[in-house]
Amino acid sequence: MMLFKTDLLYTAVGEPIQNGMIRMSSDGEVLEVGQKLQSETSEVKYLPGGICPGFVNTHCHLELSHLKSKVQSGKGLVSFIQGVQSQRKAEEEEIHEAIRQADLAMWKNGIVAVGDISNGSSSFHQKIQSKIHYHTFIELFGFDPQKAKDIFESGKTLKAEAEKVGLLASLVPHSPYSVSNALFKYLKAEKNNALLSIHNQETAAENELFHANSGELKEMLESFGLSTEHLKANKQNSLPTYLPLLDKEKPLLLVHNTFTSASDLEQAEKLHPHLYWCFCPAANQYIEKRLPNIKNYVAADVKCTLGTDSLASNDGLSILEEMKIIQAEFPEISNAKLIECGCKNGAEFLGLTDFGTLEIGKKPGLNWLENLKAPDALSGTKVRRLKV
Repeated sequence: MMLFKTDLLYTAVGEPIQNGMIRMSSDGEVLEVGQKLQSETSEVKYLPGGICPGFVNTHCHLELSHLKSKVQSGKGLVSFIQGVQSQRKAEEEEIHEAIRQADLAMWKNGIVAVGDISNGSSSFHQKIQSKIHYHTFIELFGFDPQKAKDIFESGKTLKAEAEKVGLLASLVPHSPYSVSNALFKYLKAEKNNALLSIHNQETAAENELFHANSGELKEMLESFGLSTEHLKANKQNSLPTYLPLLDKEKPLLLVHNTFTSASDLEQAEKLHPHLYWCFCPAANQYIEKRLPNIKNYVAADVKCTLGTDSLASNDGLSILEEMKIIQAEFPEISNAKLIECGCKNGAEFLGLTDFGTLEIGKKPGLNWLENLKAPDALSGTKVRRLKV
């Protein structure tokens, strides 16, 4: 057993415990949490700063790790998509080594679980041997309604391949502008599909496409040889338009939300009872040079999670660094709230009862927040995974 003491113990449930202590078993189970715990049978290790649970990264593209620094930043989503498409191909060895290094980096950065997007099987080998828990989202693209059935069946084949090697997986739509209503219907009818995820309102052009069937995304789709004739302009933003097409009984992760309005947020919460809002601030800055108005989501008391997106759109894969970016822009958001988003809510979305909070009986992993100077300021803090 090991007994840790720290200045601020963030359990991810409520406010931090000042001068908190936590007793862990040799296999990582939380045995006791509080203040002034007895130390007769345990060595006490004092760690100045703070301790929190292992981080949960709800949105990553591990298979794009070889694209680090290869796609130009700050040019908007359409330019980014085109850059990924043009640079995506590489030698298999290069792709696999980049995936291995990215997985190791996340582990070192205190991440214990990841919701990872897959368009192919290149990341499967690393995930099955990783120390990190992965849920694989098999992402479907298909704006042509005539091809919906074939695309859906191809996705089911890849999902079966993931499950055959022991990975948890589900089929998900990439985004509202890349999935036809016909493909949405196939997804909604699929019963063996526990969790859903979708890229949501990452660019202003997405709302323009649904409002008026015009703009940059329309031009991009047409450049790919795709017609948007079946997409009827409805003078609504994308989110209230497509959300009824998804199964409202399944947990749904809305990723990015950079151009989600207050009205969209309110409508979405009424339309879907199991929503989680994922923010990837480093990627938002990299691609659109803009952050979502995250303080609105905190004020609305909705369930928020954090993601890193990919190394194609980020300089690193660290949930702590994502927290710092948010707090630099919105200093009123407390450490405790950010840790709730980066630990508890992510674990809850992924259905991981062992992770997310420092509560007796769980095995959430422990992160030392080294050099933490204040209870509501993360600037200058570093994360170190604790061995127990």
